Amino acid sequence: MNKNKLTNLKEDLKKNQVEIMLYPSKCDGCESGEFMACVKACETHMREKYGSKYAGARINIKKKADKFFPIICHNCEEAPCVDACMPGARYKDMETGWTVTNYKKCIGCWMCVMSCPFGAIERVGKDHFAAKCDGCIDEDAPKCALACKKGALKRTGIKNYSYERRLMVAKKIYGPYIKSNIKG
Repeated sequence: MNKNKLTNLKEDLKKNQVEIMLYPSKCDGCESGEFMACVKACETHMREKYGSKYAGARINIKKKADKFFPIICHNCEEAPCVDACMPGARYKDMETGWTVTNYKKCIGCWMCVMSCPFGAIERVGKDHFAAKCDGCIDEDAPKCALACKKGALKRTGIKNYSYERRLMVAKKIYGPYIKSNIKG
């Protein structure tokens, strides 16, 4: 079997190899339309899912020198936030492979916030818990990715993401002669 064969999203979902991938170079902060549409979509979804106490976006957009950077959970395989979580509120969901949070167990010790190498976990001081992206694992597609009109956020398989990134670099070097054969 060829290890380098591209996969489709359904195959990756079965193997727990789907992530929300970032394409920071495509992010413009939605300055031409609704500002930070991904953040607003996530916030609305979290309010509907958890109620007002646990509402709030699980994605953030940082701006530095006229460039925008989406900040979202990278769903680390060896997640430092899981290891740091003293009450066991943060754990790996064995079915989906995602690092998820049981907010009722979270005591707001902020150890996960300090251990996240990507700054993707936010302290919610008023209600005393730490919030992070759960990948919309119970949805057909992440709300942030659906709201992103520029394609800066995309739910895809790891192999396909790697292929797409290499293809983007190849197109910059070799021009439009490079063709994509990514499926689904």
